[in-house]
Amino acid sequence: MIKKVLISFLTIFAFGLSFYTYVTVMSIDSTQYGETEVILFVIPFTMLLLNGNLYLLLRLKIKGFPRFEKGLNTIFLSLSILLFVLHIGLVLLSIGREVNLLLLVPIIIGVVLIITANTLPRFKVELSTSSSPLTNISEETWNRLIRPISYPLFIGGILILLCVFLPGSLMLVAFFTILLSTILVSIFRSYKILHSAQK
Repeated sequence: MIKKVLISFLTIFAFGLSFYTYVTVMSIDSTQYGETEVILFVIPFTMLLLNGNLYLLLRLKIKGFPRFEKGLNTIFLSLSILLFVLHIGLVLLSIGREVNLLLLVPIIIGVVLIITANTLPRFKVELSTSSSPLTNISEETWNRLIRPISYPLFIGGILILLCVFLPGSLMLVAFFTILLSTILVSIFRSYKILHSAQK
């Protein structure tokens, strides 16, 4: 409940900040940053869509969904916080404040990877004796995949966060190298587990 309230609060606050900036600050350079309305409202509307998607998921009452609700709330809250931080940085930059948006990229991606890694184990499926053998095999494979995927995502997220301490171009090279390595390691570990499960 608290997470849903926080998601709604961040969305409302983002809209409030945009309206306040739109009414009080008219110095946004449209030729340099784009249309004022787009800069100020694209992220709040994205947050609103996220909020709406979570609400719809909770209303669908899918079988077994309550088991995943806590994890989904965490993921949606994390995305809302990161979008809100990006929105503040974009608004400050557009009104002439010095903000290095490039630094926000590894921070956002790193946090997303860490939160995803910590949330994945919550999606573990309870095996049922009443399910068909094929269903049990797929659910067991999914349970075996969760932790091997979580570890490289968590380590990769931490390393990506550390990239913010590197200078300019080196930060970008390190960021993309670590991100690509994290994805490849996750895919390779998943492939090995799926390959062993088929034997």
